[in-house]
Amino acid sequence: MDLGGLIRDTDRRLHDTGNSASPSDGLTSHSPLSPLSRHDQDHGEQQGELPLQVAPLLAPMPLGPTLSDTLPRTLGGVNLEPKEIDEIFTLYFLYYAKHLPFLDPKTTPNSYYNQSPLLFWAIISAGTRRYLGNPTLLGSIAEPVLKLGWSSMHIGGAVIPNIQGLLILSTWPFPTNSTSKDNTFTLSGMSVNLALQIGLHVPLQGQDYSRTRVDLSNENIARRVQLWSYCVVVHQKAACALGYPITLPLDLFQRKLELSGIMRLAPKTLSLEVKLASIIGRMNSVLFELNFEDLQNKPQAAPSMMLDVFEAQLNDLDIESAELSDLEALSLQIARLQLRIYYLRCPEDELYALNLTKIYTTAIQVIEMTAKLDSEINLASFCPHHIYRMSALAASVLLRILKTRVSTYIRDHQAGRASYFQEISLLRKMSVHNNDMPGRMAGIFAQLWTSEKAFKPKDDGVAIPAVRIQSRLSMSLLHDTMWWWREEFGDQPYTRSLKNKDQQSDQPESTAPSSSLPVESYQANPNTNGAAESVNGSNQQLPDQSLSGQAATSNEFFAMDDTMPFLWDPIDPGFESMIELFPDSWPL
Repeated sequence: MDLGGLIRDTDRRLHDTGNSASPSDGLTSHSPLSPLSRHDQDHGEQQGELPLQVAPLLAPMPLGPTLSDTLPRTLGGVNLEPKEIDEIFTLYFLYYAKHLPFLDPKTTPNSYYNQSPLLFWAIISAGTRRYLGNPTLLGSIAEPVLKLGWSSMHIGGAVIPNIQGLLILSTWPFPTNSTSKDNTFTLSGMSVNLALQIGLHVPLQGQDYSRTRVDLSNENIARRVQLWSYCVVVHQKAACALGYPITLPLDLFQRKLELSGIMRLAPKTLSLEVKLASIIGRMNSVLFELNFEDLQNKPQAAPSMMLDVFEAQLNDLDIESAELSDLEALSLQIARLQLRIYYLRCPEDELYALNLTKIYTTAIQVIEMTAKLDSEINLASFCPHHIYRMSALAASVLLRILKTRVSTYIRDHQAGRASYFQEISLLRKMSVHNNDMPGRMAGIFAQLWTSEKAFKPKDDGVAIPAVRIQSRLSMSLLHDTMWWWREEFGDQPYTRSLKNKDQQSDQPESTAPSSSLPVESYQANPNTNGAAESVNGSNQQLPDQSLSGQAATSNEFFAMDDTMPFLWDPIDPGFESMIELFPDSWPL
């Protein structure tokens, strides 16, 4: 089969299986736009964005004298023929490279292998996720490719290609059946550390980090700026997707680059991603302590004011970027989703209904925008890991609101239900391996929707929105939702800590998750089926929701611990000036 036939066959298979009911079906998307017509459109959009890089990055590579010389490769006992390599590279640059456009599609597979075996096999790993020629390949190469990744920390001549390979592996990781086996944060952190060791964070002073001469031409400086920016963005996304704080002050490095004017060398889309990562990084850094605070009887001026400031910064980006692409608009809305979840932690009753409506509407928009992009560019079948996690977070927001007493604040329940079921369908399309996390999560959400026990800590039949997990930043809501499922369907009770003896026990306790949860590792055999929690959500019936009309107060949404002092003391004489100088005066 020639490459054109491969592309047509891939799109046909994606379209034909788009309505599959099995969460483990990998090829389950559709594409009303042909790849070539989409390429023509994207070429016009990207050509002006990358003046110092090769563009476009979405065109299929035709067979020619150069590609016909592709050499076979072997890794961990897995053999790849030249035809397979050429086809997989074509799929990568056609469907995946638009999300990380730092590679030249005109460079041959042989050249990429000579630059770095890790980079070569990272491209193969991403491209083979939907490769029809050998469905067993993804599982077979997982272990040896990851071994290459772990060994990439050795500083040598292939540092920059190794960084690029790590970024690809972080954006499209190998499938696992447990979030605890997710290595995106570790791999992306390795890329940041390698970038620091060769001075990418100070592109004008790169010579200070090398014993040999470094090319500091304008073109090479632009490449260094862009690669460092991708390291920051990918690592930030990996951290947010898992609910991890970032201890390295990446925002400080980016500020220095902006002040020096170097960031103008980055393309428009990347500049927007960097700004979003900067805002989310500052937000999580400042608000992280709120995960452990008792806010019920504390002044809320500072947290509310901080959230308003971050909200204004996101709105400014929206105004500055008047002509956002659909992917850029989705990134901005995902940032809003992470921000607005924090509004639920501020017990300001007069604003609670408005804030609840904001987070509800934002969650719907994230899912709808993802579905729209899926219909245009097959996003669900080829989406980065971060988009999968954030769309699942949006679904957990809708589930928590619609299944608990706070649903009385929402007028349009039908829109939320429709988006929730749409997300279940999208998760099935995101699945690339039997019983992987997107497929399992589709089943989990389907089961929780019909559950009569979810979010009901007592026997009075009242579902409350309180979240027991507090330390996972914006993702606390999703992780807590998963624990409700484990308790009912996995027979794994959530481990609670002893509360302060003077504290009332009206709300669920705030603790860390149990460390005794058994972990199942990724199976190389694609026919191996681990835990069988996935269900067919397409046949789920809408239950009769008998939601209590009793209004909920906002401090029910997050169960707080009363063992730590309040972070912002309003009696502090420097408090007013600190607010005025925000964010420069506040910790990063």
